[in-house]
Amino acid sequence: MVRRGLGGLVGIATVLLDDGLAAGRQGWLGRVDARAKLLGLLSVLVATTFLRNLGPLALCLGAAWALAWFGGLDMRRVALALLAVPAFTLALAAPAAFNVVTAGTPLVVLCHLGGGHWGPWRVPEFLTVTDRGLFVAARFALRSAACVSLASVLAAATRPQDLFKGLRGLGVPAAFVMVAAMMTRYLDLLLRSAEEIHLAKLSRSLGGVGVAREQAWAAAGMGELYRRSRTVAESVAEAMVSRGYTGEVHTLRQGRWSWQDGTFVAGCLAFGAALLALG
Repeated sequence: MVRRGLGGLVGIATVLLDDGLAAGRQGWLGRVDARAKLLGLLSVLVATTFLRNLGPLALCLGAAWALAWFGGLDMRRVALALLAVPAFTLALAAPAAFNVVTAGTPLVVLCHLGGGHWGPWRVPEFLTVTDRGLFVAARFALRSAACVSLASVLAAATRPQDLFKGLRGLGVPAAFVMVAAMMTRYLDLLLRSAEEIHLAKLSRSLGGVGVAREQAWAAAGMGELYRRSRTVAESVAEAMVSRGYTGEVHTLRQGRWSWQDGTFVAGCLAFGAALLALG
């Protein structure tokens, strides 16, 4: 089960970290200038963080998926990025639905707590799900899903090197862009190294060895992965310095701002303003 889970995780990461060579051939959205996509989609994402009502958040989520669909993107890549949202969102938002965190009208009674005080906190007589708490949890879930969808559309529609060059064109410091580029390039390599270490251990094990030995092996595996990553980082840094790397991102394509790019930015700004007006 662990082996299948690790293999599935590496497979999902491979899809998400795809270099996007076909992004420019998948539809009109892939041909929009990277700077225009950054300005447009990030403006909508920022507007999403200020929304308070469920309707505009649901509208933003639907618009992100519609943009991916009509833009000719790989929907599997966008959907896989959204898989990470439910687990983290539920873990963070679930406590807000209870009356011990958010007061409101009880909707569902879960258990009897007895009331009283626990230190400086007052314990209610019953643990319930409140209407206000459910609204707060749903708003958090929708906002997270909308933001992740917008970021996924941006990543799926842009080649990584074009995206990093667009960031530099918008004035982002070269050091930040270089770290992001290295992280994207070698995260898949580190995941595959972790998979190889785990599979090597499984191929040399005949049965269970106890919890203590498993914990010792896990610690040793993390140490070996760190040594591998450090060796790769040092080798890559020396190779980059020897080839005159200056921290600037260079691509074969020279981006040119066209009227389609300006229209895309204007449309995103108008949509973000409409979302803010709806609240």
